[in-house]
Amino acid sequence: MDEVANNLFSDLGSDYYQTLGAPNRTGSPERRLLLAILERAILDYVGNDEREATQASEWLFGWFGTQIHDHFSFPWLCEQLDLDCHKIALQIKAMPKRGSRRVAPWYFSKTMATA
Repeated sequence: MDEVANNLFSDLGSDYYQTLGAPNRTGSPERRLLLAILERAILDYVGNDEREATQASEWLFGWFGTQIHDHFSFPWLCEQLDLDCHKIALQIKAMPKRGSRRVAPWYFSKTMATA
């Protein structure tokens, strides 16, 4: 383990490393899980299923104006990922919906740019 990570996490004790493992450059499994939760919420929000879109919208935007941020709420998740929840929420809200398409409109521009 590198010295920087050792200094940052030394206060957590050896139990931290036994339970979660040392942090690495690609992200911990816990970080990847939180990113997967956020990705799923975004896909549900822009998706065609009205029920899933409504539930995702409530999770993504229902916290505005509240001070209580429970574990696994959108603001809590953003805090864990070092993201500005207000900025991210505005970016998600501006994303185009799929409509009748099976694939989100922005997907093709992303894949075409890498080709």
